[in-house]
Amino acid sequence: MKKLSLTLTVLLILIISTISYSMELKKFYKNMYMVRGVDAMPSPENKGFMSNAYGILTKEGWIVIDSLSTPELSKEFLTLLQKEKKAPVKYLIITHYHPDHWYGASTFKEAGAVVIAHKNLNKFYSSPEAKMTLEVSNQRFGEIYKNVKLITADIEIESQKDLKVGQYEISIIPTNPAHTDNDIVIFVKNENILFAGDLVYLNRIPFAGDRSSSVKNWLKVLKDLEKLNPKIIHGGHNEPMDKKAIEFTYNYLSYTRDTVKKLKDEGKGLDEIKAYINQSSPYKNYVMYDVFNDANVYKIFNDLDLEDFQ
Repeated sequence: MKKLSLTLTVLLILIISTISYSMELKKFYKNMYMVRGVDAMPSPENKGFMSNAYGILTKEGWIVIDSLSTPELSKEFLTLLQKEKKAPVKYLIITHYHPDHWYGASTFKEAGAVVIAHKNLNKFYSSPEAKMTLEVSNQRFGEIYKNVKLITADIEIESQKDLKVGQYEISIIPTNPAHTDNDIVIFVKNENILFAGDLVYLNRIPFAGDRSSSVKNWLKVLKDLEKLNPKIIHGGHNEPMDKKAIEFTYNYLSYTRDTVKKLKDEGKGLDEIKAYINQSSPYKNYVMYDVFNDANVYKIFNDLDLEDFQ
């Protein structure tokens, strides 16, 4: 009995350790740093730390890309950056409006950063839906967002904007609609490094179920990103990637879209299509498939109906 109890205790410790988090600042290239979120949905155990955030140290100060899910997480991230090099935060760039990328933004705003995001993020902020989404997220995920303060961007992106900050030449490029209707990517031109938000993944299933997503356009966006020929790609999730990640994302999205369209044209209903894909998909064993794939199929199924009237 004691041996069984010890075994259960060890298993419990292992389970807790896989769902909790530890934030570590990693240098991945010259003056560029990241923290790596866990591959999971937000929970009280992981505190919502389920995405990446980045810091680029320039001669003028830090550029931060994405702010994590909560003020608590973003303060921890900021402390790590300042421990690495005490310098002002010049800019916070938000790749899109999902909570794991936006909800920690108030920390950097209060630290004096100029916040940059797509124009549609500010449009969402001004709508009743923003507050409602925050309230629902709190209810669903155990009040982990209770201290979140939603903020607007100081600079709205509607077309490509080029910045020179210290030694870095940066292009901020809108790509919407794709993962959302407010996606932007950041391309460090003189280093050939792409920060792709949630547009690019490797061996992990993307989420295409946002109300404003468009897989049809996302496929075109991926071809455009490929033309940038980045040597390193950093996403909202994943470890650092190369161009194979663009191919992986493209192939998953095109397979799913093409399969849904084929079966829909054959008269199959949504449930039949989900069942078929979940049985036969070559992607069913990849990270987050069980969480996202049904939502992706549902969104594509409905978007195909809209396309018939366009």
